Amino acid sequence: MKTAVSDWDDDLPLEPEEVYQDLIRALKRKSGFGLFFVQCTPAEAEHFIAKLPQEIPQKKIATLGLVEAIDNLYARVTEFVKDKPVDILLIKGLEYSLYKYEQRSFGEITEGQFSNLTRVPPILNHLNQQRESFRDDFPICFVFLLRSFSINYLIHRAPDFFDWRSGVFELPTTPEVVEEESNRLVLEGDY
Repeated sequence: MKTAVSDWDDDLPLEPEEVYQDLIRALKRKSGFGLFFVQCTPAEAEHFIAKLPQEIPQKKIATLGLVEAIDNLYARVTEFVKDKPVDILLIKGLEYSLYKYEQRSFGEITEGQFSNLTRVPPILNHLNQQRESFRDDFPICFVFLLRSFSINYLIHRAPDFFDWRSGVFELPTTPEVVEEESNRLVLEGDY
């Protein structure tokens, strides 16, 4: 009988602070073009956006918040960074383009509910086709703040773009953020 040797450290989940510090180190070291994907909730994304400039004061950080579906991210980025020095560009809200494509509202999309796996949403088709343009025209580190379904969506539907990733990080939601978000939802009545 052959026994399997396992490193017990591999079975332990990473601590949220470890993941966060790994992301900060990666962003500090990266210069020029890079693609980072950060899996997080919207509340955790807001906390990250607020903390990042204090963690990396030597880098110029900007946030591009998308609030509606788009088909062309390249044009948005071009307009957003025009005449503005940016080292790290945080992008949040890409999900709106996926919601529109799937014709579902927030909270209804899960991995098993993608309508047609053979077709690609216009925004992801655009990202696949423009990846070299992003690299050549923007010496910027792009950080996409996404929910878990969005990252899986990118893996399966924009593999050419996703393959250029510099890193994928999961920022686990802390109990404090869960409580804060729960209170916000109850107060707003936005269940």
